[in-house]
Amino acid sequence: MVKFERQIIEYVRENSMLRPGNAVVVGVSGGADSVALLCVLVSIRDNYPGYQGLTIKAVHINHMIRGAEADRDEKFVKSLCEKLNVEFRVYKKDIPQMAAEMHLTEEEAGRIYRYQCFEEVAKAFVKSEVRLEDDGVRIAVAHNKDDLAETVLYNLVRGSSLLGLAGIKPVRGHIIRPLLMTSRNEIEEYLKEIGQGYITDSTNLETEYARNKIRLSILPALKEINEGVSEHLVNVAMDANSLGGDIKKEVERDYYQRINLSDDKEINIEAMKTLSSLAQGELVLGVMEKVCGRRKDITREHLQQIISLGDMESGKCVDLPYEMVAERVYDRIVIRKKDADSEEERSVVGKIETEVFNYDDDISISKKEYTKMIDYDKIKNALCLRLPQPDDYIVISSEGGRKKLSRYFTGEKVERSKRGSVPVVADGDEIVWIVGFRLSERYKVTSETKRVLRIDYVAEDIKEN
Repeated sequence: MVKFERQIIEYVRENSMLRPGNAVVVGVSGGADSVALLCVLVSIRDNYPGYQGLTIKAVHINHMIRGAEADRDEKFVKSLCEKLNVEFRVYKKDIPQMAAEMHLTEEEAGRIYRYQCFEEVAKAFVKSEVRLEDDGVRIAVAHNKDDLAETVLYNLVRGSSLLGLAGIKPVRGHIIRPLLMTSRNEIEEYLKEIGQGYITDSTNLETEYARNKIRLSILPALKEINEGVSEHLVNVAMDANSLGGDIKKEVERDYYQRINLSDDKEINIEAMKTLSSLAQGELVLGVMEKVCGRRKDITREHLQQIISLGDMESGKCVDLPYEMVAERVYDRIVIRKKDADSEEERSVVGKIETEVFNYDDDISISKKEYTKMIDYDKIKNALCLRLPQPDDYIVISSEGGRKKLSRYFTGEKVERSKRGSVPVVADGDEIVWIVGFRLSERYKVTSETKRVLRIDYVAEDIKEN
């Protein structure tokens, strides 16, 4: 076993990346980094006593961008896997078309699709006959020290927060990066030492991609100022990663352990303000990730816009990436997808059941939340269960004083995103009952009532007190 492989094994052990019996899905493009990663993992599988028995499956993605060159890459990886006795799986996807449909860059679309494929193979591993000594299937990707330096610089230019400068982590869930602390030069020297070739993706030489521009133009210029710039950027990433761990502990200790929230996509403003500025940003970023499933392209500016809602009046909103919106709702900040409630707002949920009977003094007027009794003879049209409309109003006093539903909801602190889905029982454009809230004064049973209509609102999720 060569020195390079021993260094990688030590890094794997330090970061608890692998256990005996793990199944490993390896992304292999055919470039130097991924080829080196595959070769090291195979060497670990075949030669290192602590990790013998690893099950390895290589996954190659043909992005259908470079025509014959992409086909060449696929053949190369297939041949390499056959030589190393590694199972091979290939996926093909028109990434330019996917990028256009999703309004993403080709870089981002390609990244999303790659990880979808890795996850699919990983899930199939669990369902297969492979015997695992723990529940661990790992996805190994070939990011190296130079990638880490480029990511730190890229995030800095894009307006990342301080914690965003941590860049790429060695382990994130079941994704591992065994080569993260090795340089591109060390990787190429290793492949030369073991006599293993690799191929070069021509798009890596095109400066129209942001990361390529950093790699090919910006970092070389910075190295003219200080040759050790990449190492310094990596040190910044390690410091930010360490600080990030402390900040996450603060968020957990001083926020989540003290606040009982029914919805983890809401932020308690008063509690948020007790955190340090960095912890506030991490809290907001974590909630955004729960809503959209990612952190990429969320910048310091976005975080600050959300935090600033804590000093604004209820109802103020900010638009965010990935079709999200954040809104100040009284003592909370709610982050949601813009269309999260659109279907519910278009159709009423539940039904009403009614019964008419004569009124006498022995009748007990129901006080249940979802059962109401009204004066049947006061109905002018026909009752219907529907959703609120712009001109709806409800009578709130015995003298006939009325209030528009929009103002009523404001007074009851019902957030805007949920007002459109509150069912109402209507008599024309006059509201008889705002289900779950109040009954119109006009329709209440009095001493002059002759016939009573009982209304039961029925929905699957309703539980009477």
